[in-house]
Amino acid sequence: MLRTFGPRRLDDGSVLFTVHAPACEKLTLRLEGEHAQELPMNATDDRVFTATANIDPGTRYWFRVPDGNPRPDPASRFQPDGVHGPSQWGDPDAYRWKDAAWRGLPKNEMVLYELHVGTFTQEGTYLSAIDRLEELVDLGITAIELMPLAQSTGRWNWGYDGTNFFAPRNTFGTPDELKQLVDAAHQRGIAMILDVVYNHFGAEGNYLHPFGGYVSPRHQTVWGDAPHLDGDGSEMMRDYIVSNVRYWIEEFHFDGLRLDATHCILDESKSHIVTDVGRAFAEMQADLGRELHLIAESNVYDPELLRSLEEGGYGFDAIWCDDFLHAVAAETRPDEHMSDRRYLAGEDIDTVLRRGYAFLGTFEQKRRRIPMTEDDSAADWESLIFSIQNHDFIGNHPDGRRLHQVTSHEAHRAAAALMLLLPAIPMLFMGEEFACEKPFYFFADFGDAHLRDAVEKGRRREYPQHDWTDTVSCLSKAAFRKSQIGPREKGSEETLQWYRELIKLRKAWKQRGLFAGANLQARWDALAHAAIVQYQHEDESAFAIIRLGVPEEATGDIHVELSGDVLLSQCALPMVDRTNAWAVGTLGIIVGEGQIRGVSV
Repeated sequence: MLRTFGPRRLDDGSVLFTVHAPACEKLTLRLEGEHAQELPMNATDDRVFTATANIDPGTRYWFRVPDGNPRPDPASRFQPDGVHGPSQWGDPDAYRWKDAAWRGLPKNEMVLYELHVGTFTQEGTYLSAIDRLEELVDLGITAIELMPLAQSTGRWNWGYDGTNFFAPRNTFGTPDELKQLVDAAHQRGIAMILDVVYNHFGAEGNYLHPFGGYVSPRHQTVWGDAPHLDGDGSEMMRDYIVSNVRYWIEEFHFDGLRLDATHCILDESKSHIVTDVGRAFAEMQADLGRELHLIAESNVYDPELLRSLEEGGYGFDAIWCDDFLHAVAAETRPDEHMSDRRYLAGEDIDTVLRRGYAFLGTFEQKRRRIPMTEDDSAADWESLIFSIQNHDFIGNHPDGRRLHQVTSHEAHRAAAALMLLLPAIPMLFMGEEFACEKPFYFFADFGDAHLRDAVEKGRRREYPQHDWTDTVSCLSKAAFRKSQIGPREKGSEETLQWYRELIKLRKAWKQRGLFAGANLQARWDALAHAAIVQYQHEDESAFAIIRLGVPEEATGDIHVELSGDVLLSQCALPMVDRTNAWAVGTLGIIVGEGQIRGVSV
């Protein structure tokens, strides 16, 4: 049975505070407000401290540790003044849910939309995000992935510096307002996925050390302290992670979690912590009676993550597989390299189209390129998440530039067509659908001067291929404010309509049983600089020819012989002197139903 973490209301109305603090001889509960007082806590032999108090929701409190300093609750449910302030008790049962009829979203119906709450709207709150949900319904989005919400330091942050894993970020609103957002999404048929970070604690505001047992004595990461997941005394922290997983699903009704950088979770135990997470999801799936989704960011293809628990795997439903993103970038941005893996133009896009991935790696197996001659079997397409840009890909550019800004609108629409017309789960990044002209910078608000300096220098060192002169400081308010996407009316209506039509077509083909990995044949035509995508199911067929590449390398038309109808096109025209033939220009696209009879350069 899992340990209990954080405060909970008892049947008599009082609140029981529970703290695991193996390094402490004693702890004191310090209540603030009208009935301020300090209460000594009772301890068990294994240093689990408890105290009971009659308090109202909204009461703030600390735990006084043996060195005399007051510290926030390691399992705080809310930090109203941020990471350096007191914790706040709130009644988890106060919110009245309206999503009783919601049964979740099947994985094969997922069209993901990644967003950062603080920059999705001008107000940057959970409640203001509700006002934009109808836009996503109109677009055809079926699932939202929120960037991390665990409380991190400062007035603005991407979210990957969380230190209070159970506390939704204070600058976006209250926990009940987050529930309101999830509830509103469910009422519109949108599933909600939350990005969580279990590979490190943020570098500022981590007050867990004096409690003991939370921070690893063996491992350290470049981003901050590593959680204590292996070795003596690690059982408590492992339960803490699993309790956190269950907390977001059960208390906030999220439909799934995306685990950040699973390959960076340092755990040398016989059973890796992600196995425990997989088991928790399997149990919740059975208990809650709704579709749940466990997603891993692994950067490369990891078949073990997708393998079932019964087969010795980890039980994940899907993985972020960045091979597609980087293979597309190798065609559209050949002079820029955004990964420590080198992607080869022509070769890797062909491999990904045929098999779904280029590189493979597991927790035990070093990441490496897998040639088609070694393994040509396709991955489970419906378990791969493909994108053409995400928070990292945009934000790690010094100017936060989006795909259409570093290529062209035509190249952007071509890449979008390829993403949306493959059977992998597509993921858009907020504003992508209307070619938002606003940048998306990396931003953080650290107070520690040494840390601020290290972050500024570290970004330049990590991405030396870019020109960092005259860039907006990632620690400035400007970096945060300028990243707000603004209204879609200020973007490209042509691109917005393009996305609408592609998503609509994707759903129609899927409904007819045509759109599936088993029905797919795809390859890269190096001479034509084009992806050739074809589906065949019983007597129905569909196709897409999508030309990528920089104009200097892919000049001139290609000629395509068809039997069928073209439904969508860009930079392409029917040939007047040949029946059922199209001339497809640079960055041209034709999408339709029927068959491709031939492609000539």
